[in-house]
Amino acid sequence: MGRWVKRGGLGLCAFAAIGLVIPCLYAKTLQEKKVVIIDAAHGGADSGVSLSGGVKEKDLTLQIAQMMEKDLVQSGQFQVRLTRTADKTVTTEERLKLIRTTKADVVISLHVNAGFDKKSSGYEVYFPGFKSLPGGQNDSKAILKDMVKNKYLNDSVKLAQMISKNLAVIFPRKDRGLRDAPSPLLEGLTIPAVVVEMGFATNDNDRDLLLNETTKQALAKALSQGIRDAQ
Repeated sequence: MGRWVKRGGLGLCAFAAIGLVIPCLYAKTLQEKKVVIIDAAHGGADSGVSLSGGVKEKDLTLQIAQMMEKDLVQSGQFQVRLTRTADKTVTTEERLKLIRTTKADVVISLHVNAGFDKKSSGYEVYFPGFKSLPGGQNDSKAILKDMVKNKYLNDSVKLAQMISKNLAVIFPRKDRGLRDAPSPLLEGLTIPAVVVEMGFATNDNDRDLLLNETTKQALAKALSQGIRDAQ
């Protein structure tokens, strides 16, 4: 059987049966770290949009996701999981399963935009909206559920605002605004969640920025800082 013991003024979890002693203070610290899921969109057979020189959207989203992971972990505030860690196909269902099983606190999905012409440029941040209650549905359970959705919608808007603020440093005067739009990955989640379109592959200036190593590092830091600022 396990029992509580004291050693050096710190509470320890002692599991005498297997001789295992775990510092409870450390375990609690791990539990208090928020879990961030970074979704590197596309992958494997799904390449996404093409940038230049054989570079695809799937390559860029994974690179920036890995940079973000490193930055957030080093801050000591978060546990971080990526929906994919290599160039492989991952279904929306598999991504959602990871979000739910890890009990994520924040989700950010990374994409690269594309326009019908070369004029469209800048970044966009989407957050998931939710459907209003059906007419006449005003019982307490429905109202409570609506209040919960409101809370997470507000949290998502705050997250989107903080990310947009930090991206503005990299894309001056190119904020295309916050957008409320459905997303198969985010619909139904009750946690702060956003989709970020990190510029247009079809715009020469945006594409040059996205392919620049220094800019990629700056993008990752800006996105990570947006997550920190929203907490």
